[in-house]
Amino acid sequence: MAGSVGEETDQFVQGYFVYDSKKAGAVTVSHLRFSPRPIRSSYLIEDGEASFIGCHQPQFVDRFNLLEKAARGAVFLLNTDEAPEKVWQTLPRSMQEEMLEKDIKLWVINAYAVAKATGMGMGRRINTIMQTCFFAISGVLTREEAIEKIKNAVEKTYGRKGRKIVQRNFDAINASLAALHEVTLPDAADSDIEFQPPVPAEAPDFVRTITATLIAGKGDELPVSAIPADGSWPLGTAAWEKRSIALELPKWDAELCIECGKCPFVCPHSAIRSKVFTEDELKDAPEGFLSRPMKGKEFAGLHVAYQVAPDDCTGCGICADVCPARDKTNVGHKSLDMVPKDEIIEQNRRNWAFFEQLREYDREKIAWPKMKSAMLSQPLFEFSGACLGCGETPYIRLATQMFGDRMLVANATGCSSIYGGNLPTTPYT
Repeated sequence: MAGSVGEETDQFVQGYFVYDSKKAGAVTVSHLRFSPRPIRSSYLIEDGEASFIGCHQPQFVDRFNLLEKAARGAVFLLNTDEAPEKVWQTLPRSMQEEMLEKDIKLWVINAYAVAKATGMGMGRRINTIMQTCFFAISGVLTREEAIEKIKNAVEKTYGRKGRKIVQRNFDAINASLAALHEVTLPDAADSDIEFQPPVPAEAPDFVRTITATLIAGKGDELPVSAIPADGSWPLGTAAWEKRSIALELPKWDAELCIECGKCPFVCPHSAIRSKVFTEDELKDAPEGFLSRPMKGKEFAGLHVAYQVAPDDCTGCGICADVCPARDKTNVGHKSLDMVPKDEIIEQNRRNWAFFEQLREYDREKIAWPKMKSAMLSQPLFEFSGACLGCGETPYIRLATQMFGDRMLVANATGCSSIYGGNLPTTPYT
């Protein structure tokens, strides 16, 4: 965005970026300034100074105070799958109040829908779309000039990849303008939605006080005395983050399942698991919790469940891709199908909470050469910030399953240090 203006116009540009280290679903805050005069210094935009704020990921709305830096009369652009006339009801009450107090102008677009319709990375590549919206409503450039500059930038960036890629971006740019809507704000705040805390209330004290502050992007507010003096940090903290970044979740058809164990084997984030248990252990299961009698004489009298952790899944779809169990009367339906998150997330939150309480399978009974049996072992690496569909993390998770806590890991820098050992959370348990 800044590059397009700096290279294609006479405007001067300065950018300052604050970002976390997640490889998927990351929080990146771009502080951008534009001016007809040279900008001599670099610094963050302070509270009350931002004339434009854009939110690319809708799950950030109830996690962060997105408008704390907004100036009076600022423009707020939100990517959301809600219809323009219903967006207001989905915002936290304190956010509504701040928008009314500061006279903020609200614009919305369903960027994921535009991206999917125009073939942009299975609906996930929304940068061009959001950039188009920014220039259309920010006033940095006239709309016509901005669209021309963006298309020039697309030609430079993607031209060598072929006209098909360029045309997809052009289609996304044109569709973005048609899908962009301004929302007329009511006179009063009426939401009963509150901001979500960075971690659940039942998290350990350290996680609630130190880790949560870092997750919220407020690490600069922590005193040095709050940091462990010996440099050691708690393990297993990624499980408390609950980022909920998936657009789709796997839905399990228990009757169709052949219990091959491939879905937990390939999952890059340990977000789908299998457990076996007795029928008696199901007496406290929530309504809608799925299981089936386990096949094999070594599992006689036991039931099995393949359960997704809905707020930890990234929605990469590899589990559904690898699933071999198809419905013979409907070959498009598998034992695992990816469905829109909103259709099943609440049920799966209840299911996962119950599933976590079920006992782990006795490691001494595991037949390691058999995948369905090996995948009953508890992973000690879970919910990392690795890329969607990462090919490395399943190996790390498998190693922790096979060798348990009798394994020493020495790690050099690179992806494995970013998703495996970076603050504020760690997936190693």
